[in-house]
Amino acid sequence: MIASAFDEADRRDPQRVRQRVFLADGNKQQITAIGAQAAERGLKVPVLIDYIHVSYIGKAATALHPGDPVAAGQRADGQLLRVLHGRAKAVAATLASVAAKTRANPRKRHLDLTDMDRAVTYLTNNQQHMKYDKALEKGWPIATGMIEGACRFVIEDRFGITGARWSPDGAEVILKLRAVVVNGDLDDYMRYYKERYRDEHHLARYDEDTIERLNLAA
Repeated sequence: MIASAFDEADRRDPQRVRQRVFLADGNKQQITAIGAQAAERGLKVPVLIDYIHVSYIGKAATALHPGDPVAAGQRADGQLLRVLHGRAKAVAATLASVAAKTRANPRKRHLDLTDMDRAVTYLTNNQQHMKYDKALEKGWPIATGMIEGACRFVIEDRFGITGARWSPDGAEVILKLRAVVVNGDLDDYMRYYKERYRDEHHLARYDEDTIERLNLAA
């Protein structure tokens, strides 16, 4: 699938003028495959972790403030903003320090800080893919919400109806038509389709000298 994505990018931008950026959720196998494909093609392709997945910080804040969503939200918002400014490594260090102090406090050592530890690990392992400040400066996307929303609207709303069964070929045809309709290109597509059909099934079968007389080119 990653190779197919690179192939499609080459089809759309054969001269490789535009910068390519991959958004991932932190899956190591996926990120490794992206790097391998980029190296094989002689490309340098930034990989960003979907910013929504940094929500681990929210769970970490909740672990520190059980039963107090306001305090947890304020702590999470502050750390999320730091990550947005490209300081994921610093946030991981802060969370690790807070977790250590909390465990050393007799009045707080009963708190379950598993989510804190997970957040620290996640940020530490993926900090190189969390340079959101630089990405935003260059106008790159940092979240896949638009893509996931399109998948739901274009694909799921059409194919996920009760009792529907699709063959791969049939689904591909319907999906292409739905994309054309959603993009508002149906009239242009039908005009192009009719012209191609006329050329391939009619004009190509007749002597060019008779086309005008038979009125086939109209």
